[in-house]
Amino acid sequence: MKLREVKIKNFRNLVDIRIPIDDTTIFIGENNSGKTAFMDALRIALPHNTVNRKLPFDEYDYHMKMPSDKPQTSEGIVIDLWFREDVADEWTDALIQDLNEIVQTDGVQGIDSIGLRLSSKYNQKSNDFDFRWEFLALDGKSLESKSANLYKLTKFLSYIRLFYLSSLRDSNDEFSPNSKYWGRIIKDLKISEEQKVLLSEELEQLNKSLLGTDPRLERLMESLGKVQDIMALGSGKNTTIHALPLKPWELMSKSEVAIKAQGSGIEFPLSSYGQGTKSLSVLFLFQSYIDLLLKPTFKEETEAILTLEEPEAHLHPQATRAVAANISEIKSQKIISSHSPYFIQEIPFANIRVFRRHGTLSKVYYIKRQFNAKIPETPELLKFCDGNSPSFEYNENTETLIVKKRIQEKELCSLQNLYMEEEVKTKLKNLYDESQLFLSDEEVMKLETFSKRIRGEIIFARAWVLCEGQTEYLLIKYFAELMNKPLDQYGVSVIDFKNNGTSGIFVTLSRIYNIPWIMLIDSDIAGNGYIKEVENRGLTNEEMLELVRKFPIENLTLERYLYKNGFAQEYIEILKEEGIRLDNKSGDEGLEEDIVKKIQSDKLTHMNALINKLKVKGADESRIPDFFKNAIIYIIKKTMEGNAE
Repeated sequence: MKLREVKIKNFRNLVDIRIPIDDTTIFIGENNSGKTAFMDALRIALPHNTVNRKLPFDEYDYHMKMPSDKPQTSEGIVIDLWFREDVADEWTDALIQDLNEIVQTDGVQGIDSIGLRLSSKYNQKSNDFDFRWEFLALDGKSLESKSANLYKLTKFLSYIRLFYLSSLRDSNDEFSPNSKYWGRIIKDLKISEEQKVLLSEELEQLNKSLLGTDPRLERLMESLGKVQDIMALGSGKNTTIHALPLKPWELMSKSEVAIKAQGSGIEFPLSSYGQGTKSLSVLFLFQSYIDLLLKPTFKEETEAILTLEEPEAHLHPQATRAVAANISEIKSQKIISSHSPYFIQEIPFANIRVFRRHGTLSKVYYIKRQFNAKIPETPELLKFCDGNSPSFEYNENTETLIVKKRIQEKELCSLQNLYMEEEVKTKLKNLYDESQLFLSDEEVMKLETFSKRIRGEIIFARAWVLCEGQTEYLLIKYFAELMNKPLDQYGVSVIDFKNNGTSGIFVTLSRIYNIPWIMLIDSDIAGNGYIKEVENRGLTNEEMLELVRKFPIENLTLERYLYKNGFAQEYIEILKEEGIRLDNKSGDEGLEEDIVKKIQSDKLTHMNALINKLKVKGADESRIPDFFKNAIIYIIKKTMEGNAE
């Protein structure tokens, strides 16, 4: 039974969010953007036991927007957790029967769900905060007039085990006898009484052998034995030295993990390794704890959920990528936060959730596989959905229209013509706008294939400059440095989209993740094709004029534009230094075409040569054409506006 959706209202900076949860879900975002708050909300809503009925929230958990706000004036915290089947009849009959009172079945798809809500709000009458757990119907309403009774809640929670590992994982603590994982594993070792007696005898014999290796130990025991005489504890030779623990449990409590060093057969204790190896060991200790200790006590349908912060802690880039690529080996549902672009590089886009802070609240962005709107049911709507299945579906239980594609304008018109009410028409128009962010399976596959090397960097960026190829990439970054505005310093990523996907895909992805962007392209046939592709992503004319910028004169490539805007002399010098002879001389009509053609024969080499020559000449900001200068100023301004929210 897996967690598939979480809705949170007014918990710290999570004012109104809804997040789908996969088998592996990765959170990224700047510090204080809400990642830890989300994990804390899960821990509070899914306690390990229900014995403690005290208020689970503290005053600072209630969202406060203004300095004058107080927890008592908050609208109240609501945390909804939805556990769902992925396919009909996935849950066993035993689970369905055990939780029959709270299982809800979608009559259309046959999918079983369980919704759990924890809510809390200040009660003026009692002068205290109320809180309660409730189970939910499919429409989000409570199944009960009162809070979930203790018996139902306890029974449900027996199917869920939530664990948390912070970024501050200390292997010395986690592999100690008192740790909640290692300590419980070794304490739970199954040793028969017969084996205990045999092991104790062997340990005692080994202890005697060790003590017999040096006669001085015998004299030491005789000296310590005088304590008994002085303290009247008895007489006789009853003082001994235990070089080894004489009980199997005591022996195991002193045990430690040893790992063979790479390239040799020598074993070193885990404590002798670096923090990366230690941190990684704790992760897989958790999996062992689940497999060895908890699963035998679980019901068959019980799901372990691991919430984990920064698995990349203390790991070098290659090790970080290796952990991300093999994270599936931890066989539980995983909700992971990361600050590492190397980790994200190995994570599918569909599993990533981006947290962004907007003033006092945070929003969460992700690739949506479908878009929903509450639309009244009519026979005509059902007929439309049947005729356009599976792209359009209608859930009669929740009165929800579900769309799994980008809605076309003619489809929007057809839907709006089914209704007279302006309110419904507006909802359909909003659904149309949202659906323009849809990425097809083929487009997502292209992103996964081509953008792997830049994935981590671009999702962490505050803004994007989209350009055609590597030559534009190099030039834009160099011009920004000339302006004393290095793009990395402002969190701006330059994306050469031709080498990593398509213009339309990256424009859609930027809108999905709410990342400001600008696109700079040639004014040739290829550039016009990129413009058309972006237009098909639902941008308005105003947005196209502001964000998609091509060279002001038609039929200009980058090299021709630079020739016409002050770099002809540098091109001539570069070709001369390379020993390339021009077919035309100064003043000839064909000189421009001659130079541009030869420069374009090896664009990347000649772009590097141009930048190096400008550096040698001590070029300054005055050499930058306005086309590029204005674009750089624009995108940096956008990053500053984002920081000011």
